[in-house]
Amino acid sequence: MLTQNGVLKSASAFFRNLPINVKLMVGYSSIFIITGLFASLVLYFSVRDTIETNIESELKNTTVSILNMVHAAAQNAIRNYMRAVAETNLILLQDLYEKQQRGVLSEEQARANAKQMMAGQKIGKSGYLYCANSQGVAVVHPNPGVAGRSFLDRDFIKEQIRRREGYLEYDWKNPGETEEHPKALYMVYFAPWDWIISVSVYRDEFKDLVNVSDFRQNILSLKFRQNGYSFVLDGSGNVIIHPKLKSGQPDGYDDEDTKIIRDIVRKKSGKLTYAWKNPDEKQRREKLVIFNHIPEFDWFVASSCYLEEVYAPLSSLRNIVFVTIAGTLLLAFPITLLISASITRPLRTLMDRFSAGAAGDMTVRMDMNTRDEIGHLAGYFNEFMDKLALSQSLEQEILDISQREQQKIGRDLHDDLGPHLMGVDVLTCVLEKKLRSKHAAETSDAAKIRELVGDAIHKLRRLARGLCPMDLGDQGLDASLGELAGYIEDVFGISCRLQCDDPVRLSDQTVATHIHYIAHEALHNAVKHAGAKNIRIFLFFRDSNMILKIEDDGCGLPASVRNDGMGLRIMKYRAHRINAVLSINGRPGRGTVVTLEIAGLQSQRG
Repeated sequence: MLTQNGVLKSASAFFRNLPINVKLMVGYSSIFIITGLFASLVLYFSVRDTIETNIESELKNTTVSILNMVHAAAQNAIRNYMRAVAETNLILLQDLYEKQQRGVLSEEQARANAKQMMAGQKIGKSGYLYCANSQGVAVVHPNPGVAGRSFLDRDFIKEQIRRREGYLEYDWKNPGETEEHPKALYMVYFAPWDWIISVSVYRDEFKDLVNVSDFRQNILSLKFRQNGYSFVLDGSGNVIIHPKLKSGQPDGYDDEDTKIIRDIVRKKSGKLTYAWKNPDEKQRREKLVIFNHIPEFDWFVASSCYLEEVYAPLSSLRNIVFVTIAGTLLLAFPITLLISASITRPLRTLMDRFSAGAAGDMTVRMDMNTRDEIGHLAGYFNEFMDKLALSQSLEQEILDISQREQQKIGRDLHDDLGPHLMGVDVLTCVLEKKLRSKHAAETSDAAKIRELVGDAIHKLRRLARGLCPMDLGDQGLDASLGELAGYIEDVFGISCRLQCDDPVRLSDQTVATHIHYIAHEALHNAVKHAGAKNIRIFLFFRDSNMILKIEDDGCGLPASVRNDGMGLRIMKYRAHRINAVLSINGRPGRGTVVTLEIAGLQSQRG
């Protein structure tokens, strides 16, 4: 039985006995394959790590952006809702007061009607209206145990008396309750009766007041690779926003789906890898999801991507590597044949000449066409053959002389003495040649990628692969802005006019929605922060660019709003999403001009 050493020795002897051209072919092929595979593995895992890092970073950043967007949209929606309710009741009180002034109602009747009207209103599930005066007395409250009592010892009542208008968060406990609950209110002041009208809502009920449609389209428009998307769930696993599932408890959840939802709810935030199948898909596919929790709504925002789409550039990279290795081997084959032929052909000729010289042909010589080792070997052969021919010539001459002398002596001697001189000195030449050539080829990948590339591959490949209060598609952007201008005039009682010569309908509803809400935020800033009385909206085209310009005659935006305002940050974010240029110019006391310029929309006009 052969031992391991015996097998190695047999293999080594077998390789040593192979022809040189076979050794070169095996050697070069082995070097190319090993080097190519090693480089491919290094490149593969490097690109894989880069792709994983990039997609996780992209999903994480998008999830954080969605969370911030939902926060901002929800807070704005709730504040605007509470403000609208408070201002509506202020108008109703003003109407009752006017009737009191005209003598239609007495003051007692007017106040009684106001209390009855406000005490019956509910905000959300358990929110309500109440009124306090400058002495801290709750003059109107739906809870009889609270109405008529003074709460001047409460800090939030002191703050209400100091501010009288605006948004305020505080903690409150009604009579009969064991602990305080976080609440929020929006207040306006009715001076004739010294009433601070307050719309109060428990903060854990904010989600019941949020209009999901305000940000649904923004979330659904996000895409990751070909089929990745973002979605929103609540703490019970019910769908809030999803591109494939309807809102509410979706039908068809199996045990595996339920476990995935439970894991997300249990972990609150982080990442998961799981197999998922949407209703329009035939089989489960592996997904990566990054998710985060919004405690005040008990919502979970998540961004997900299919792993097969994430790693698609790796498949292209793998194919490129295999093709490159195969092409390199195919190219190495004729190159190896040429190199081996340049070595073995002279060696075969030399062997043939040796054979002819051994047969007695002393005229054979090698052509000295090169100065490499083969050329030197040919020179040594020729020198050897020259010396061998000279030796043979001298030997022949000695033989001739010997024969002549023998004849002479024979003639002189009676005996037949024929000295026979024969000596052939055969010189043995040992030819040894050892050729070792090393050829290293490094193969590197061309995509980003992408790349992340996503630029990855290509960006892999790929080398290592996106709120309208009205139908902007049917009515057009100009109609939407006109409606918005009318809303500003109706709500704030100021002049707001739209100037647009031609109807504007954009095929991209996402772009139209972003433009609308940028205008919406700019108008509210002009009213709330700049105190504008006249606002003009201009929508027109210049060359291939669409331009939205909003001018007001206010006092300018405060520095705190310009630098740290959430509204301006959202405007900039929206502009960035649609590749638009947003500029805000103005000086205190001389009004503000907001300009939004979008390139390449002229063909969509009309």
